[in-house]
Amino acid sequence: MKKVLIVGSGLAGTRTAYYLQNTCEVSIYTKGRRTECNSYLAQGGVAAAVPEKDSWHAHAEDTLKAGVHHNDVRAVETLTKEGVAVIHELINEGMAFDRNPDGTLRFGLEGAHRLPRILHCHGDQTGKYVTLFVQSELNNVAWHENCPVVSLIVTEGRCTGIRYFDEHGELQSAFADFVILATGGLGGLFPLSTNDQTITGDGMAMALRAGAALSDMEFIQFHPTLLTKNEKCYGLISEAVRGAGAILVDEDDAPLMKDYPLKDLSPRDVVARVLTTAYAEGKKVFLDISAIHDFEERFPQITANLQKHQIPYRTTKRIPVRPGAHFMMGGIQTDLNGRTSLPNLYAVGETACTGVHGANRLASNSLLECLVFSERAARQILSTPTVPENKHAAHLPSAAVFKLPSRSELQTHAWRELGIERTEAGLLDLLAWLARYQFFDLPPAFLFSELETANLCLIAQFAAQAALKRTKSLGAHYRKDEHYEQHSA
Repeated sequence: MKKVLIVGSGLAGTRTAYYLQNTCEVSIYTKGRRTECNSYLAQGGVAAAVPEKDSWHAHAEDTLKAGVHHNDVRAVETLTKEGVAVIHELINEGMAFDRNPDGTLRFGLEGAHRLPRILHCHGDQTGKYVTLFVQSELNNVAWHENCPVVSLIVTEGRCTGIRYFDEHGELQSAFADFVILATGGLGGLFPLSTNDQTITGDGMAMALRAGAALSDMEFIQFHPTLLTKNEKCYGLISEAVRGAGAILVDEDDAPLMKDYPLKDLSPRDVVARVLTTAYAEGKKVFLDISAIHDFEERFPQITANLQKHQIPYRTTKRIPVRPGAHFMMGGIQTDLNGRTSLPNLYAVGETACTGVHGANRLASNSLLECLVFSERAARQILSTPTVPENKHAAHLPSAAVFKLPSRSELQTHAWRELGIERTEAGLLDLLAWLARYQFFDLPPAFLFSELETANLCLIAQFAAQAALKRTKSLGAHYRKDEHYEQHSA
């Protein structure tokens, strides 16, 4: 029986485990509890061409347009064509998406979609309920919660296992025929982020240290509408709120997106830059929800969060928002079956880069990506012959100690130089600042919190290098200096 280790408990990792559990020996390792993942936090829903008037061709065209045609066309076709089948499969298994009073599926509209095709569950709690549903289907899997993975084991040029801290804080090794990274993105690199607190670029950093290729690392999506109070982020205000009729305004109620063809449902990179400009001009930004008469019914999770943080939305009909880090379009380079450049190492979900999102992810394509490509990765693993196990791991370079900045220092630099607007000078400054530290090689002893910061430094360095090479703006990668040059010319 093939042995498979999965790192991460979100939808991508657990759905892959679902397909493998009855024919493989599957173990899942999580940094914290199994619900501490980005999938659990996803509010918007799952996009799929399920409505009768829709087609996978139309969904593919919208995905390519949002991604500024930087996408891998084959990956987009795979996502949108196979996405319809995986949604019906999930429904047939018992997943209950929201429905209209007549029993038909209820579809929402989000930015850059040409028609309503977003499936929701309990309004704005789709990620939570889909993730819990898939986790509930895992009846033949060994869970290792609170066992953060430190590094990959490489033997004779292939991935053969992982090193991790057990529940007692002791460093252990686990070997397998295949390792799957499903560790999410890099939200912890920025001070304002929609991501779970456990998301610190770990999978991408482990892959880099093991010699696997990464791609499209300059493409980091910033969500325009994070709930903010006293300059701190308190969660996401889903794009579905704008899909339901909310508009972005400044403190004088002036609409901010009125001059754009898609107005408030423009692609996220466009909206994020408009809001960034407004803040730079000293304005405050709000979501005006006065047009949504059933707001609390449609968005129960957001409502609870607003009440928790004492936002007076009932009287003002406004929610204070600003942009923050949301999703990584790039990541560990994979083929359409989840295979990385390192044999026997797979990656699925946000930590992977299939090329499906291009330069900017289309709203609500992320959960669909998890469902489609997890099934493909599982199928590939089941059809791949195993190699006799070899537990003599290659020696990894080591450093005496980490030399690291504080997490807050790193976040400040990353937000300023690698955030929504970038310049050559800023990126060079960030790289020069990072060069003062040692975060690539692992020392013999360290705290896991130190490793998280080291991982974020490594990913910041790699992303900044990629952003520096791409001198022209594209999608979520916006080179402000390019536009200065155009203006001065």
